[in-house]
Amino acid sequence: MANASFQEYELFCPVCNVHFKQLVVLHKLPKGFEIEPYLAGMVERHDHAAYQAAKAKLSEQGGGDGEAKLNGEELA
Repeated sequence: MANASFQEYELFCPVCNVHFKQLVVLHKLPKGFEIEPYLAGMVERHDHAAYQAAKAKLSEQGGGDGEAKLNGEELA
């Protein structure tokens, strides 16, 4: 039985103007599988309105950087 292969990619959403770190689990992919179209589809399916609303809500509540909190970055 083959082990899963984990790969981290950084995706960029031009609508939200933000980079997202995405952990992708690759397991038993067919030969010749191209990951780039799959990652582009993930960006297209990203809910821009919900992200912007959450970012605004975090900024209002804490007065800090809502984008950093949404992306899981450590705040100093």
